[in-house]
Amino acid sequence: MTHLTRRSVLRASLGAAAVSLVPFREAARAETYPSRNVRMVVPYAAGGTTDFVGRLIAEAMSAPANGPRFFVENKAGAAGAIGMKDVAGSKPDGYTVLLGDSTMAVTPTLTPAAGIDPLKMFRPISLVATFPSVLVVHPSVPAKTVAELIAYAKANPGKINFGSGGVGTVPHLQGEQFRLKTGTSLQHVPYRGAAAALQDVVAGQIQMLFTAAPTALSFIEGGQLRLIATTGAERLPIAAQVPTLVEAGVKDFVSSQWFGLLAPAGTPEPVVARLNEMAVRATRDPALSKRIADQGGFPQPGSPDDFARFIASEIKTWGEVVRASQT
Repeated sequence: MTHLTRRSVLRASLGAAAVSLVPFREAARAETYPSRNVRMVVPYAAGGTTDFVGRLIAEAMSAPANGPRFFVENKAGAAGAIGMKDVAGSKPDGYTVLLGDSTMAVTPTLTPAAGIDPLKMFRPISLVATFPSVLVVHPSVPAKTVAELIAYAKANPGKINFGSGGVGTVPHLQGEQFRLKTGTSLQHVPYRGAAAALQDVVAGQIQMLFTAAPTALSFIEGGQLRLIATTGAERLPIAAQVPTLVEAGVKDFVSSQWFGLLAPAGTPEPVVARLNEMAVRATRDPALSKRIADQGGFPQPGSPDDFARFIASEIKTWGEVVRASQT
């Protein structure tokens, strides 16, 4: 064997050895993870439900005393796309994560030009919580049940306007889904934010709204809004007397806003597993679970692969609603 050949063989052997050590290095890194603070990007402004969930889970996942912490950074703009792309382009080492929401499943179909492909850009970590919406109407609408609302809408086509915090938001698509499933003629009125839509339904400027339960409860209790149904798979504990839409006869209408943690694609699996372990433990904490429940939500921890399948199913579901509403 020539000197050159021996050198080539040695170089190849060293290269193979280095490759074989990669999994061990990643596992060792996961054992010490996190060794410094972790940036959790919320792709919306402070104050909304996504921000609320992000701050809850960040605090619960942080180490006690002076250990590494998860800190929230609000990076709003372009319906969440700016924050999503910031995380997707970050180093895949577990020190930048995303608190994503349902919008991720809507954007690929509604605005493909935004360039958001959740399952290619990110590695799902864990679903955190789901928040069913409530269906409310202004008291001037002569309907106290879903059946009565559908009958009134069919008898008065075009007279019911439903609001939302903007085109492509989950409450907007829930309204479109209701219209499609019930064969009613409803008009969508988009607002710049959910608060403005809520304000106008309370004032009677619009007649109907899908919205988060906590924001509407005080108006429901004060008689300014009438609660007709909820959108989850089960009744809300904070409104247990009110039926779900499925219970009220709207077939297969199960819809919630959801929130979950994701890392940039390419994040080592041992780090993803460690993040999942931390997120699941935090979400199952009784104090955090109670705070989510008090806001009308359901803690939903699970595995990374479960979350990936869930996102895929949501993209399919909302894609069908978006396409149907555009015809």
